[in-house]
Amino acid sequence: MKRETKKILAEILLILLICSYNNIFIFAFIWVFLHEIAHILVAFKYGCKFYNIGFHIFGLNVELAEISTLKDKDKIAVYIAGALFNIISAITFYFISFKYKNIFVETSINLNIGLAFFNLLPAYPLDGSRVLEILLSKKILFKRAQRIISIISYIIAGLFIISGICIYIFLHSLNFSMLLGAIIIVYITRMEEQTSMYITMGNVIKKRKKLLKDNFIENKSISVYYKQGLVNVLALVDRNKFNTFYILNDDMKLIYILHEDELIEALKSYGNMTVEEYINRKT
Repeated sequence: MKRETKKILAEILLILLICSYNNIFIFAFIWVFLHEIAHILVAFKYGCKFYNIGFHIFGLNVELAEISTLKDKDKIAVYIAGALFNIISAITFYFISFKYKNIFVETSINLNIGLAFFNLLPAYPLDGSRVLEILLSKKILFKRAQRIISIISYIIAGLFIISGICIYIFLHSLNFSMLLGAIIIVYITRMEEQTSMYITMGNVIKKRKKLLKDNFIENKSISVYYKQGLVNVLALVDRNKFNTFYILNDDMKLIYILHEDELIEALKSYGNMTVEEYINRKT
């Protein structure tokens, strides 16, 4: 199925959910929309530009330009803005409920608590996964951080499925939302894994904006065995620094110096091959 076809079907399903007879879907749409607006407003504060908001089966998704050029602490502020808004809203409506009790107030408290908790889960494509990705990338390689979050995502999806089955067995009720959430997490996680190389390449290219914005970028040097594949070398790239790879042979002698810009061009031109094969081709 083509990507655009999937998008259309997803949008139709979302519209059907929103237009349901149950008012909770309308309330949920309102709070999810406001959640995304919170992301936009905080991103604006740090100089990001908003250029699209998507309506699909996963809810709503805001696309922000130049977020990759932000400092890590600013990125985290953008990612947690939505959940923080939901927490503040839940607390506000909790106090309002002392004086006014109606379905909107009560539903808004529950929805905001649920949205805050759900979005902070460290599973793709939720905000919590992006925050954890930033924190882990400070300590370990970005690709390894992605792998850890993928494992966590599958575990969370599995817990959703188990919970859904238990609810059905003991309460005789099918929680469609929980099962759908598990499917979405698995689907997006698979997409993240399959496109990890392209995401890394994209991060390398985006560093140009950071360089132009700050007028500098830190360097990182790594020694690599010459039998490694170019894709394996790409996995060592630190997305926040300019990387230089010292290629060593069996005798631990330096035989080549490979900069990340050349690595990207090599992958574009030749695809995956060993560093040794690439050096032989160059010479």
